[in-house]
Amino acid sequence: MSHSVRRFGALALGLLLAAGCAQDHPTAPIATPAPSAVATPDLLGGTLATVTNTLGLTSATPLQRKTPLAADITVSKTIGVAGGTLSIPAAGVTVTVPYGALSANTVITMTARKGSLLAYDFSPHGVVFAKPLVFNQKLSGTNATLLGAPFIKLGYYTDAGLLGQTTALVAQVLGGLVNVLNWSFTAPIPHFSGYLVIC
Repeated sequence: MSHSVRRFGALALGLLLAAGCAQDHPTAPIATPAPSAVATPDLLGGTLATVTNTLGLTSATPLQRKTPLAADITVSKTIGVAGGTLSIPAAGVTVTVPYGALSANTVITMTARKGSLLAYDFSPHGVVFAKPLVFNQKLSGTNATLLGAPFIKLGYYTDAGLLGQTTALVAQVLGGLVNVLNWSFTAPIPHFSGYLVIC
């Protein structure tokens, strides 16, 4: 009997965790198969599993905006050794460049991609910072939930063509922190090109 109770408890916990980062409704479960079981063709003509195994990419579930952005939003700013900030209020995102992250004045560009994904393109591509930048995303207006908060991360992508609405393939996963008081997510950005908030 105790074995059945433990098994039921494990199943219930699994269902609760699956509901933590829902796609359409904050309490809806996510049906995301493991990378090795995915059989959906991708843009490269293979399967996500093949791409994941061949290119070393990780399958992830993107967070979604409840109201998609109608168009790309781009901001640029020249930032030097003293540091600075870039912000797109309509997308709920701010990136802070700390003192000493750059050794010379550099034009930094951030683009919030149109649609429901919390996806951002940065340039100049390939730049590596002496100190990580600080990425901050407001979670209000998204499908993020308190239950899913511990699983929210930042995914680094090099090809926006691998970003799907329900599954995305990312080259690197970066941990961060969720602030439940102001309902935001913060993570470090060590280098540029594209980042996506995932769960």
